[in-house]
Amino acid sequence: MASIRNFIVVGTHRGLIIQVLLAIHTFTKADCFVICPNGIRHLRLSNMCSRIWEAEFDGSDDDKIVDIVNRCAESMSDLVLISADCKGVRMINRVRDRLRVRTPPAPNDAMLDLFDNKWQFYHFCKQHGLQVPPTQLVAAKDKLDFSSAACELGLPFILKPLDQQGSAGLRLISNEQDYRENILDNDTYQFAPLLVQRFIRGVDVGLNLLSIRGKVRAIAMQQRSYPQNEEAKITFFSNNYLEKVAYIICENSRYDGVMNVDARIEEETGNIYLFEANPRFWVSLSASVWCGLNFVAENLGHSQPSTDIRLLTSGKANTFYHPLFRPVLWPYVLFNYGCRGRLSRLMAGDLCTFGSQVRTTFISGLKKVRPPGVPVPGNSGWGESYKKNSAPVP
Repeated sequence: MASIRNFIVVGTHRGLIIQVLLAIHTFTKADCFVICPNGIRHLRLSNMCSRIWEAEFDGSDDDKIVDIVNRCAESMSDLVLISADCKGVRMINRVRDRLRVRTPPAPNDAMLDLFDNKWQFYHFCKQHGLQVPPTQLVAAKDKLDFSSAACELGLPFILKPLDQQGSAGLRLISNEQDYRENILDNDTYQFAPLLVQRFIRGVDVGLNLLSIRGKVRAIAMQQRSYPQNEEAKITFFSNNYLEKVAYIICENSRYDGVMNVDARIEEETGNIYLFEANPRFWVSLSASVWCGLNFVAENLGHSQPSTDIRLLTSGKANTFYHPLFRPVLWPYVLFNYGCRGRLSRLMAGDLCTFGSQVRTTFISGLKKVRPPGVPVPGNSGWGESYKKNSAPVP
């Protein structure tokens, strides 16, 4: 590995920050620092960052952040500032002209406005001929014309907030009584605006990519094993349509940086529908690292030089569980000196990684909860669905 390099990772999402730290330490000897909000200060328990500064990312602490970064840059000539999430990127964009430090390619605010918004992404896909489920935008839950939505989209349909991450606020609505009881009359459901979307039954897949000024540099397509929750094993595969999607998105937006796109392969037809884009790193980032494609390293330009596009089309990874609970990882922790061994040892010695796994397992109650509409194994949605579109792009 190379000599020690210095990084400052910024962001507001603890899980994404941990994933970026894991990726950095896997490909290089690193001294990492973190700037994050007060609410996730327990990152101090991590063995992967030397120091943490607390700051808000709403603009009120921009001067403080600039001062911290520039003071570090005075004593660290090779310092790199990298963001783990969208709020971190927006903060860097606001103060970029004042920073005396290197930053890797990342989306500008116009790109974030386009791709970090489910409704804007829907229209982008429609404009460029990409398959998306029919969708409506409503200002608030009491503004939805249920009869009209049911007629246009069918039942059941999906209701989800415009601006939330993960599955926060996502509901499968079966009928009008269901909508009234669980959404309209539910005082705890206060998300707005909302998207109403045709329900697609099938298997969830993900497209991960890196683009530099509209040129695709790396692609990985992944599918989680049943029941497709965040604890499930990840398999990387080849898919003609998803690869084409990567090129269409990047070339038509001149995209800069990394992105994850959520999609679903329809059980009945094998068609692939795009749901949303995440113009940032993702919570399963370490899975592609395990299988040989480190998107952080690629983004920083520290991987082996090549003019070829990096394409990850095979491999399996189960990097959610802490190695303490995965005996199959123990030989990697003890005897492997490649990237898998480094990643396993980092996870084994990190209390935040351990805490994240225990917390998720506790919340799920050890139940195998699957996302709405994911068929059980043995149905047509599994095994054969993605193979229908697995030919390489010409």
